[in-house]
Amino acid sequence: MPRPMIIAATMLTAMPLAAQEAAQGAGVVDTRDGTFLQSVDDTNVINANGEKIGEVEEILVDSDGQPAGFLIDLGGLLNFGDHDVSVPLGALEWNGKEYVSKMTEEQLENLAPWDE
Repeated sequence: MPRPMIIAATMLTAMPLAAQEAAQGAGVVDTRDGTFLQSVDDTNVINANGEKIGEVEEILVDSDGQPAGFLIDLGGLLNFGDHDVSVPLGALEWNGKEYVSKMTEEQLENLAPWDE
């Protein structure tokens, strides 16, 4: 076999192996299919009586990049008169379609406003 063909054959067989090694060296490979993932942005926050009291705006992370709390948009109508507050992760509980606040509306209203 002529030398250029040997080089080409070697490269063609080495490329899949190199790609596989690169993928393995890249860290964690995501094997989720995505069907169970959803965004929590604008997900309702309700009180114990099932009444809407706000919406999740963001999930807040600590300095290590770990989820640490929620930023909730409280009150208002069409973004007028509303304000954002930060609550710890344990303050809300997921019921399968929205978050239920373990804090009363009064407790939430008394939190310091979040100012980005």
